[in-house]
Amino acid sequence: MAYLPMIELTPQVRMMLARGALRLAPGQWVRDPERGKGRYLRTDPRTGVTYASWVRPGDSWEQASGRFHRACRNAYVGKYRRLYEAAKLFRKAERAEAAGLTPADAGEIAAAQPTG
Repeated sequence: MAYLPMIELTPQVRMMLARGALRLAPGQWVRDPERGKGRYLRTDPRTGVTYASWVRPGDSWEQASGRFHRACRNAYVGKYRRLYEAAKLFRKAERAEAAGLTPADAGEIAAAQPTG
């Protein structure tokens, strides 16, 4: 694997990430003046917020890597990205059940809503 230098999360870099002009791979090491060092997770394109798993003072490598692994799993990043569609359908079914709709009713409502 090629060496990639640590990226400084300056306001300009955050803006480029938010607008899609710059893309980082999940796991890329980043540095923030306020938070310290961490591993990049993702940038929300709607809000422009950059998410990273930050290394805490006194963390061992196992603790920091475990936190990054859990964050990837919870945010559906990296190898867990393919699980997001199934989780989205599951949450949609739960909402329909909580509203008292049958699965057929929920499908009709979803089909009638515009996408995009």
